[in-house]
Amino acid sequence: MPTDRIEGLTTERFASILSVALDEFASARYHDASFNRIIKNCNMAKGTMYYYFKSKEDLFLTIHKATLRDFRNLAVLTNTQTHSAEEFWSLTEELLFEFYRTLYRKPSASQFVTNFLTQASRTEGHPAIATVNAIDDWLKDLLHHGQTLGAVRSDLNLEQVATLAWGIWESCRSWFPSEANRMQTSVHPDTILDLFRRALAPMEHSVDRRLPETETSVDPSIEAAFSGASREDLAAEPLEHTQPIVPYSEDEMELESETDQKIREDKIAHLLASFKVPL
Repeated sequence: MPTDRIEGLTTERFASILSVALDEFASARYHDASFNRIIKNCNMAKGTMYYYFKSKEDLFLTIHKATLRDFRNLAVLTNTQTHSAEEFWSLTEELLFEFYRTLYRKPSASQFVTNFLTQASRTEGHPAIATVNAIDDWLKDLLHHGQTLGAVRSDLNLEQVATLAWGIWESCRSWFPSEANRMQTSVHPDTILDLFRRALAPMEHSVDRRLPETETSVDPSIEAAFSGASREDLAAEPLEHTQPIVPYSEDEMELESETDQKIREDKIAHLLASFKVPL
């Protein structure tokens, strides 16, 4: 954790450092993030940064600790007891929606959280390993309880079901609202919930995806068209732009710059709110 010397920083300066670090950890996985780049973007001398933070790990853990406080409501929900398959999936829906609500309340933390909340973070040396392992344990307990209620498929063992759940999560991470997509999401939470339910619910509860027998055969004329076709025959024609690509005008570039500045100011304001409580 940071040294006691951070008490000498003004709250605004402290939040500004964390804002820059948050950008770095959000844009790159932990091992790819650069402490030197953070120092440069903070306009600080290396010695000054090391005076306050001993390492990249210290800086990451400082943000990590503050971020976990933002998810208190979600932590409370994880202790909710369910007694039927219907209650199980209702709780799952509420967990997902509370996750979305937290991301919208704390946009500065959204990309940071989805970036480290992966199976890859369970590797030796990652500072978030304890958190991700604890979440994995909770997930397995939840899925095991779902299996006993008949809400989660039991044709796969618990380890396989947990791996499947992690796989869906990691496939959907980029769909969550984040600063990278300006807090916009192209996929509704209901759709993500549906993906989890279709994959994890027992087969008899899943939608029958089989086509009627009359639709399973291939039209002979279509099949003949591709018979003996070479790689070149099947190559798609390159798409042509219907309109030329026009560079941004100076006014548009200035407007975008003002928007980015507003995002930066909002981020620092959120960070200031997170660090009212001493670390």
